[in-house]
Amino acid sequence: MNDDGEDSVAVGAEEARRAAVLRPLVQAYLNGTGSLERGINDAVWELGVSRATVWRWMKRLAEEGGRTSALAPRKRGRPTGTMLISSKVEAVIEEHLRRYFLRRERSSLSRVVTEIRNACWQEGLQPPTRRTVQRRLDAMGAREVAKAREGAKAARQKFAPVTGENKASMPLEIVQIDHTPADIILVDGFERKPIGRPWVTLAIDVATRMVTGYYTSLEAPSRLSVALCLTQAVALKEELLAELACDVPWPAQGKPHSIHVDNGRDFRSRAFRSACA
Repeated sequence: MNDDGEDSVAVGAEEARRAAVLRPLVQAYLNGTGSLERGINDAVWELGVSRATVWRWMKRLAEEGGRTSALAPRKRGRPTGTMLISSKVEAVIEEHLRRYFLRRERSSLSRVVTEIRNACWQEGLQPPTRRTVQRRLDAMGAREVAKAREGAKAARQKFAPVTGENKASMPLEIVQIDHTPADIILVDGFERKPIGRPWVTLAIDVATRMVTGYYTSLEAPSRLSVALCLTQAVALKEELLAELACDVPWPAQGKPHSIHVDNGRDFRSRAFRSACA
């Protein structure tokens, strides 16, 4: 609480008005002084709610030490994580998920749900829905599922943080190529209607952090994007700078010693490998 006795959390004006009306009633109730009947009736009239609501708010204020935040709206429905099925059904779900789904032989979730429901029927239990089973599976975590179904190495590659540094001691020792959508939306020159976001393919020298080549297009990245970007990265830039009417020097040309790319399909193509060779 701050120096004025108000809650440090942000509350609305309506909650503050309710608290101002109800605090004297809570105090009188806790101390056992005076009759609450008239005060309750006044609160019902002033706040425009039922007697049951007034008593419910008074109880919240009493339990939380008179803090205004006790009267803030509360989310309806069951609390997150509430489980309404029996512990026996929970045990059947966990056992079957680990036995049939979390393994290299990849049974489908539909088949596992069928097995779970059959097991529950045999034991005289109320079978869970597919949505319930899916929620239990989601609660296990993607990394745990990937480790069980794809192996520890695949899970580590997919979820573990990448450590180490990618260093180069001289220009063109390592050039990285990748695609990204530009943070801009192009519009039609006549009607000014949106056309879309262009894709940018960049070749960046690791040692100098200089862009050695680029290619922009409204088409999705492809082998052509990579080829044209790499061609520009290798070539001299004087002709391009003249076309752009740019007098800023761009001293970046020549064949890179190695090229680093991700596992995109365009980078794994035979055409790209042949061009590099």
